[in-house]
Amino acid sequence: MLARVAADFYWMGRYVERVEQTARLLEYQLNRLVDRPADELAVGWAAIYRSLGQPPPGAAAGAEEAEVYLIPDAYTLAGSLVEEGAHPDSILSCWRQARENGQRVRAQLPLAIWTRLNQGYLWMREVNFAREWEQAPARLALDIIDRMRLFAGVVHSTMPRDDAWRFLELGRFIERAQHQAALLEAWVEFAHPRGGVAALSWADLLHICRAYEIYCRRHSMKILEEEVLGFLTRNPELPRSLRFSLQRIEEMLNGIDPLGARFPLAPPHRMALRLTAAIEMDATGSGEVDAGAFFRAIGGDVRELHDLAMAAYVHRSLAEEIPA
Repeated sequence: MLARVAADFYWMGRYVERVEQTARLLEYQLNRLVDRPADELAVGWAAIYRSLGQPPPGAAAGAEEAEVYLIPDAYTLAGSLVEEGAHPDSILSCWRQARENGQRVRAQLPLAIWTRLNQGYLWMREVNFAREWEQAPARLALDIIDRMRLFAGVVHSTMPRDDAWRFLELGRFIERAQHQAALLEAWVEFAHPRGGVAALSWADLLHICRAYEIYCRRHSMKILEEEVLGFLTRNPELPRSLRFSLQRIEEMLNGIDPLGARFPLAPPHRMALRLTAAIEMDATGSGEVDAGAFFRAIGGDVRELHDLAMAAYVHRSLAEEIPA
């Protein structure tokens, strides 16, 4: 596969995954607006923006973090993540960029996939955001999540399991692993009361990751920090766990570059195995390690894995792409 085509599929996967992740965080926060005090909501916004790696809108240099999320209203904070076209990581921008990636590889996309991607973007572009924020803000986030799930279902049911699919899936799961590490790091930081403000709930984190019911079946109705962290980190059957994402990344790399999985390992394969080993040996919640530092290190390694995959499979010279 040509490197530029691989890049389009890879980034399409990353952008659609980023859209759903942002929408899931917004659904959680917007549903809390009804009955939570302002200072508790500010902590939620701080965790969301921190996990997405984005600065809050209109934040003055040197401003206290507590004030940054108390001064703007909720719909300004939500709107920056959803409708701000100039913001490269807003939902609207990510959807547009995924569509542009899809346009460039249109000839290799099944019609059903292109239709969902294109129709979803056109719907998003025509949304009356002012009305949505006034009438049912959480419903907009749910509609976005449903459209992303439909897109993922169409990909699963119609796309041949070739390198195009593998690069799309590789992008999705690298994005998911990077986001999940950042989300866990942010939750560790904000999950303990500070200055009399209530902390974030570990049960809420399970709900965001769509893991609450299965956690209760596997453990108990009593939500414990160390068990939640272990569950969302090491459970290989949970779609939003770090271990699940890394398992999928390894599978995609083995399909894209089978020789790279043999000794001596190619750099992307080596980094994926290193991440898996780090997670399997993880002792977060035991008091033996700093959980925040652990997830920060995992996030850094996932970003390095992205760089290695780009260097190995995308940023190749023309001479490497054309056989002699």
